[in-house]
Amino acid sequence: MMQMIGYEFGKIFHKKIVYGALLFVAFMGLSIYTARGSGMEGVLVDGTYYSGREAVRLNREIAARYGGPVTEEKIREILETYGPDSPDGAFWVVNAAYDTISTFWAENDGSFNGVGVREAFPAYEDQREMVWDYNAGWINFMETGMYTMIFVGCLLVIALSPVFSEEYTRGTDALILTSRYGKGRCAWAKLLASYLFTLLCTGVLLLSISLGFFLDYGLSGGGCSVQLNNHFFLAGTPYFLTSMEAAGLCLLLWVSGSLILTAFTLLISALCRTSFLAVVGALCAYGLPSLFAQFGMPPELFSLNPVWCFLVEQPIMIPKFFGESGTGFSYVWVIAGFALLMTGVSFWLGRRIFAGHQVV
Repeated sequence: MMQMIGYEFGKIFHKKIVYGALLFVAFMGLSIYTARGSGMEGVLVDGTYYSGREAVRLNREIAARYGGPVTEEKIREILETYGPDSPDGAFWVVNAAYDTISTFWAENDGSFNGVGVREAFPAYEDQREMVWDYNAGWINFMETGMYTMIFVGCLLVIALSPVFSEEYTRGTDALILTSRYGKGRCAWAKLLASYLFTLLCTGVLLLSISLGFFLDYGLSGGGCSVQLNNHFFLAGTPYFLTSMEAAGLCLLLWVSGSLILTAFTLLISALCRTSFLAVVGALCAYGLPSLFAQFGMPPELFSLNPVWCFLVEQPIMIPKFFGESGTGFSYVWVIAGFALLMTGVSFWLGRRIFAGHQVV
C-alpha cells in the first residue's frame, strides 16, 4: 500500500505545471514576506530614522514604556510625546506605539479626538480591557500567511484536480478499475497521496513563514490585543483576543481551509470526465462561493468556504459560542470540525464515485 501511495504522490508532484505552480507560490510568498518582514519596519528616534531589526528593537523599547491596559491617560501621553509638533513627530512613520494609537484616537493634526477607549471599537463586548504591546511581528505574520495561502489554494486546485479525472481523460480508468486493487487500494492510495501533498505543501509554507517571522521579531508582543494595530486588521473582533491566540487561530484556519479545498477538489475530480472540466469546476468551487458574502449570506455559512478560511478575518470576528463576555469557544473550531467531516466524506464518497465509474 505504501508503494502505491508513493506512486500516486509522484504522479501528482512530477508535473511541469505543478513545478511551475510551486515556484510561483514560493516567489509570491517570498515577495509578500519581504514586503512585511522586519526589513520594512521603521522608527524615528531623536530625529534619526532607523529601519530593519534596529527599528524592531527600538519599537520594542518604546512600547515597553506604555505596555499594559490601554487608558485615556496613556493615549494622551503618546499623542503629546510623539505628535507632529514634538521633536520626534512626523505625519507618517513615527513608532509602533504612536502609529497604532493615532490610528484610532488622533485627529488629522495629531491631537486627541476625544473618543473613549471602548468607543473606538464598537464591536468589542468583552469586559476585559485591551492590552497594548509591540505586536507588529504577529500582525505581519498573519497578513503574510493569509495572502500567501490564497495562492496555495490555486496550487492545490491545479495539482489535485487531475487525480481521478486524468484517468478518465487518458482512458486508463478501464485498466485500473478492472484490476485486482483498482476499486479499493488504488482509490485509497490516490486519496491518501492527495492529502499528503496538501499537508506537505501547507506545512512547509507555514513553517517557513513562522520561522522567518520568529527570527525577525521573536515572540514578544504576543499578549497584545490583536485589535490594536494600524492596519485595522481584526479590529472588529468582539472579544478579548491576544495576538498570539489570533495567530494560532489563523494556523488552524489555514490548515482547515486546505483540507476543505482538497475535499471539494477530489470530489469534483471524481465526478468530471476530463481534466479540463475538473480544473474549471474546482476553480469555480474555490472562488465563486466567496461572492456569497455580497448577497447577505450569514458569515457562519460563507466562512466555511476555503477562501474565507485563508483570509481569516471574518471567521475569527464571529462572536464566540456558548459564553458571555468573551468566554466560550471560537467559530474557528466549528470550521476545523467541518474540515475533518469533509475529509471523511471525500474518502468515502470519492472512492465510491471512482469505483462506480462506468468503464467504456
